Amino acid sequence: MKKLSMGIGLLLFLSMFLFGCSSMIDTTSKNDSEHSNKYKTITEGKLTFALSGMAKPYNYTDQNNTLIGFDVDIANEVAKRLGLQPVPVQTTWGSILQGLKVGKYDAIIGGMSITEERAKQVDFSQPYFLSQAVIFVNENNSSGIKGKEDLQGKVVGVVTASTYKDFAQELVGPNGKVREYETDIFALQELKNEGRVDAVITDLGVGQHAIQESNIPVKAVGQPVYVDKCGIPVQKGNKELVEAINKALEEMRADGTYLEISKKWFNKDMLATSN
Repeated sequence: MKKLSMGIGLLLFLSMFLFGCSSMIDTTSKNDSEHSNKYKTITEGKLTFALSGMAKPYNYTDQNNTLIGFDVDIANEVAKRLGLQPVPVQTTWGSILQGLKVGKYDAIIGGMSITEERAKQVDFSQPYFLSQAVIFVNENNSSGIKGKEDLQGKVVGVVTASTYKDFAQELVGPNGKVREYETDIFALQELKNEGRVDAVITDLGVGQHAIQESNIPVKAVGQPVYVDKCGIPVQKGNKELVEAINKALEEMRADGTYLEISKKWFNKDMLATSN
């Protein structure tokens, strides 16, 4: 009888021990899982970010079909500081915001301006660069455009789904026309043949790079028509990710990494309006 009691006691002890170990294993596994995907990314351990790949020198493909540029360097550094693997996704600009909303990627790191309308749909990080919208014309400039006040009644080219569109429509007035293009380069190339468009409104950095690298016969005129604050949008409600991105951007500013990336591509601080 004593042996039977001891046997039962031993079985109970082993059962309790095994149950306890099982509980510890389950809890640890659960905690590890929660920790590894604490930013609520669509793929654990990765930061999937979208860009057009058509906005040189911000983001574009090189001769090896690899995405490079200012945005890509920023994205890679942010991902590194979050302990995530960067995964770029090239997509058309016209549908890029919708893709984020339906969860095709975690963020857009491709020069998206922060607007009230967009902020209703997604959550933005703090600005990571300032985009100066500038008027570009054919180098002959037979239309005599010197500034935004000269765009009334003119034909102006802009990138589709950009903040430039609404602004351009105001400037050309009821007798003018705004033509949309898939990329800035396509719009600027239209200026080669005077008459197709009178001017193009786009980012200063994009236009200057196109002039230097693509040999497009255009020039900037007047002062910047406005300055856009560009941020990194994530899905609405992903507080963990947007806060982590903000922290990474602040650290990059503090330790000089941001300035290093800025000067690599533009030879200036992209969060400053002056050269």
